[in-house]
Order: sequence, then C-alpha cells, then structure tokens
Amino acid sequence: MRLVNVETIIATLEQQADVYSQLLALAKEKTPYLVHNKVEQLNAAIQKERRLVKTAEELEQLRMRQCGQYFTNLGLLRYKGGKISEMIRTVTSHQDKKLLTDLHTTLTSLLEDLQMTSKLNQQLIEQSLKFIDYSIDLMVDDPNSDVVYQHPHSPGYGSNMRSGLFNTRG
Repeated sequence: MRLVNVETIIATLEQQADVYSQLLALAKEKTPYLVHNKVEQLNAAIQKERRLVKTAEELEQLRMRQCGQYFTNLGLLRYKGGKISEMIRTVTSHQDKKLLTDLHTTLTSLLEDLQMTSKLNQQLIEQSLKFIDYSIDLMVDDPNSDVVYQHPHSPGYGSNMRSGLFNTRG
C-alpha cells in the first residue's frame, strides 16, 4: 500500500478547486446563451461541461481513496468517510491545517455558487420550454375541433374560424 501524505491530498483538493472554478465559469457563460437562444454556443459549453464533470468525478474518487489510505495509515479506521473536516482535525502541522481549512472553505463556496447558477439555468430552461408550449398552443388549432372544408363564398364561411396569433384584422 502506497503511503499517502497530506500534501498529496492537498494537491488533489487544489485540482478539484480548479475544476469547480472552471465549471462555475462555464455555468455562468451558459446563462446568456439560454437567455438569447444561442444553441450552438450552448452545445459547445455543454460538451466542455461534460468533460469537466467527468474530471471532477475522477478527482473526487481519487481524493476519497487518498483520504481512506491516509486515515488507514494513521490507524483511524472510523474516519474512512474522507471528509475534509475530519482530516483537518487529524493534521498536526499548522500550515497543513490552514491550507486544508482554506481549501475546504473555497470548495464549499464554489459548490454553493455552482449549485445556485445551475438552478438559475434550469429555471431558464423550464421557462423557455413553457414559452415554446404556449406559443405552439397559440398557433395550432384545437385538435379536438372538427375541421370541415367550406367554400369561401358559402354562407357562414369564416364564422367558426379561430382568432389566434395570425389574425391580422385585429
């Protein structure tokens, strides 16, 4: 079993903070694409996001393994969960404790901001879908109504016509 030290875990946490920063910037970049219906840019951002999410997942798995090994090496089997706050309690070096505390704060803040931005983007998507549904409903006749051809010169022509979005007479 390879010995894992605090510096190794700190390096992984710094990589995670970098990836989460990139994800947050990308989530903020997507917001105007959603608002202005820029589909191509949105798709490109989503592709970047997928790669970053995969990297974030891999880093989290790595960090969990490293923390598990670190706690096992210390003989602290009850700390196998790998929480940063648990690790802060076990570190004796003041410098490492400060670095871990700062990284914990940074990661927590980044994840909260990412969650809020993602929630906003989700709301924008839902609003866009509702607007599209509403627009379609305005343009399409009721599918349950009978559609019957009438000659334009026949009496009553146009009396059953729907006054919808395209009514230009006002």
